[in-house]
Amino acid sequence: MIHFSRGIPPREAIPTEAITRLTRRVLDTEADRLFQYPPIGKYAGDPDLRRELAAFHGTEAERIFVTNGSLQALDLLAGHLVHPGDVVYVEAPTYDRAVQIFERHGAKVVGVPLEHDGLDVAALAQLVAAHVPAFVYTIPDFQNPSGVTMNDSKRRELVRLAAEYEFTVIEDIPYRELRYTGTASASLAELDLDNRVVTVGSLSKVLSPGLRIGYVIADPALVTDLAGQAEGVYLSPSPLSQAIGARCLAEGLVQSNVADLRRLMAPRLSAAVDAVREQLGEILVAAPEGGYYLTVHLPVANDEATFLADARAVGVVLTRGSAFYPDGSMPPQGTIFLRLPFQAMEPEEFAAGIGRLASLIA
Repeated sequence: MIHFSRGIPPREAIPTEAITRLTRRVLDTEADRLFQYPPIGKYAGDPDLRRELAAFHGTEAERIFVTNGSLQALDLLAGHLVHPGDVVYVEAPTYDRAVQIFERHGAKVVGVPLEHDGLDVAALAQLVAAHVPAFVYTIPDFQNPSGVTMNDSKRRELVRLAAEYEFTVIEDIPYRELRYTGTASASLAELDLDNRVVTVGSLSKVLSPGLRIGYVIADPALVTDLAGQAEGVYLSPSPLSQAIGARCLAEGLVQSNVADLRRLMAPRLSAAVDAVREQLGEILVAAPEGGYYLTVHLPVANDEATFLADARAVGVVLTRGSAFYPDGSMPPQGTIFLRLPFQAMEPEEFAAGIGRLASLIA
């Protein structure tokens, strides 16, 4: 079976030996503190980790709030920003778990078309003029699931709309550091002059998902509010995981691992793009310059469930693409949407999976 299913780091992308070595050093020097409760009183996270994350992102430590992974950050932000019945605008397609979180907090989630160069900001402007949202959620760099990156002009226009209509933008950046070619655009936070942008990040893709370190970068007042909200739920993230993350950043392990990931992933991405174009034609939603995903709008004669079952019968496991579209949003008529993670596959395996899909279409 060839699995085009989960977007998890390949084993060789996690610097296990180095993390283990630094963990031993942390335990040799700080064990008494790390096996005790952390401080309480709107505790925003391990001070060392907040300082290191701030340096990594070029901001101030008081703007950092640490969570148990980025999904918890989204859950806390939704709990803070959403009142039942509020509208939230997201890209269509978008990260399916984010939609589930927003809906669980009572939001009406509305999809905005996603183009090859990012969110359709013209469509968003019309929606916002009719109904101002609680927030707009976007993954602007190498988006999950599409692989799309928002271009410079759309970033500026989104930030301008947020200032004009006074809504929050949540930019989720788990893949931003994983650029293999080309030049990075400014983040939405870097363009924001009105404190409208809240950034959600994670060490899962650049260091280790097992440490469960996510974080929010925001105005210090919002950081304090989120810390108070979180304390009533789980007190704090794991002190041990936070200390390990801080040490990995301080010792340069995260930075060096990002460089290693770029060298590992760049040829996989290039080979994956070639395989899709050679065997399926010019149907990529975008040709990304980083991240984990290629995606296609695949023209098929039958329905999605039938195609996925047929694919499994020839040894290809696919994620249901319609799950990435909020209610009321759909892929282009006559197509199904497929997310094709390439990050954990050697080029030969990826090409073989695309070949099996091509045979089904034929």
